[in-house]
Amino acid sequence: MHVSKISTSLLAVLILLSSPLGTRAAAPTLSPPTHFSAEDQKFAALARNLQLRNWTFDDIFATLCRTALTNAQTNADVDIQDEVRSIWGGMWLWTCKDIEPLPLFHAGGLGALHPGPKGTVDHGYDVITLQKHYAQHFIAGGMFEAYFDSGRWAGVRKERLNSVTGDYFDYNKVAVTSMGARWVDVAVNGDAEHTRRWLELWASRRYTLSKSLPRLHWRSLPPFVDATPEEIKAVEDEVDAAITFPTDTNTPPPAAPPAKPH
Repeated sequence: MHVSKISTSLLAVLILLSSPLGTRAAAPTLSPPTHFSAEDQKFAALARNLQLRNWTFDDIFATLCRTALTNAQTNADVDIQDEVRSIWGGMWLWTCKDIEPLPLFHAGGLGALHPGPKGTVDHGYDVITLQKHYAQHFIAGGMFEAYFDSGRWAGVRKERLNSVTGDYFDYNKVAVTSMGARWVDVAVNGDAEHTRRWLELWASRRYTLSKSLPRLHWRSLPPFVDATPEEIKAVEDEVDAAITFPTDTNTPPPAAPPAKPH
C-alpha cells in the first residue's frame, strides 16, 4: 500500500501515537494546529497565487522570505521569528489538502532512479509525483518543527508507519523532512538580526531550494523492514551539516522579485 498524501499520512501518525504501539516516554502531542493565524493564511494565499502563475518552488519560497522581511521591516510590532513560523504554517495550508497544482521539490537533485513500467520510477511513482511528495514532506518537516520542535521525529514516525503497513521506509523522505526542520532551526537559533540575515539569503536567491540543499542519494528499505536509529541519525546529521548559517557576514540585499511568467 502506498500512502500517497502527506496529510493522510500525518493523520495516521496521530492514530499510531494514540495507540499502545506508538507510545513512548514523554512523547509530545503531535497534531497539526487547529487554528492558523491570519498571517499564516496570508502566506498560504500568496503561495497559492504564485503557484497558479506557474512560478517555481524556488521563486515562491524566495518571495515568501522576502515578504516576511518586508512585514518585519515595515511594522515594529511584527516579530520576525513569528514571520518565519508563518511561512511554514502558510506553506502547510497551501499544500496539506493536496489541491493541485502542488509544488515540485527535489532538494539538491534526485539520486539514481530505477525505471519501472508505464513511465514510473522507484516504487511505482512517476518523477513528478515523487517530487510532489518530497515537497509535502519538506513543508511538513518545517511546519512541525516551527510549531512543536518535532519535525524530524514526525518524519521518522511517518516512515515507520509506512513500513509496518506494508509500504516502504524511505530515507530520502526522512532527509527532506529533516531539511525543513533544519531550515527552521537555523532561522530561529539566534536573535532577530540573525533571523533577518538568514531570510535575506533566501529572499535574495543567494541560497535556493534547488541549489543549497543536499542531493537526494539515500536508499529505501523493503516493506516491513524498519530503519535503525544509527542509520536515521546518519541521515539527519548529514542534512544538518549541509544546512548551516554562513560564516561570512556580507549578505547581499534582497534582489528584485523574479519576473512574472507570461
